[in-house]
Amino acid sequence: MDRQTFLKTCGFACLGGSVMTLLEGCASAEYVAQTILQDRKIVLKKTEFIYIQKDKRIERKYVLVRNDKFRFPIYLRKQNEQTYTALLMECTHRSCELNPQGEYLVCPCHGSEFSNQGVVQNPPATRDLSYFKTSTDDENVYIHL
Repeated sequence: MDRQTFLKTCGFACLGGSVMTLLEGCASAEYVAQTILQDRKIVLKKTEFIYIQKDKRIERKYVLVRNDKFRFPIYLRKQNEQTYTALLMECTHRSCELNPQGEYLVCPCHGSEFSNQGVVQNPPATRDLSYFKTSTDDENVYIHL
C-alpha cells in the first residue's frame, strides 16, 4: 500500500469512528427513574421500565436510579418480571462513573468493563461492582440499602 492510500484509509477510519461516537452519544441519553426512599429501601414502580412510542409499548432493559446517599447512580436491570439486578455505577479501579453500553458497563477513564451482572470482564479493574439486594411485589421494585 502506498503512502497516499494509507493516509486516505486512515482518514476515513477516523471520520467513521467520530461519526459513530457522535451517534452513540445521541442515543445514550439514559432514563433516570422516579423513586422514593422508604425504610432503608429505594422504591420504584415497575412501570418505570415501560414507555410508549408511536402507540407502541416498549420495555427498557434498565433504568438509572439516583439517590442523595450515593455519589454514583444505581444501574437497575430487569432480568425477568421478578428478578432485578442493582449495581452501583462506580468503577472499582479508580472510582469513575460507569457508562452502560449494550450488555456491559464501561469505565470511560481507563477502559474497565463489567457485565450487566457487575462481574469484571476487562481490566484494569480487578474487583466486581458493589451490588444491592432487590425484591419485588406486583407493582414495585425495592432496592435494599
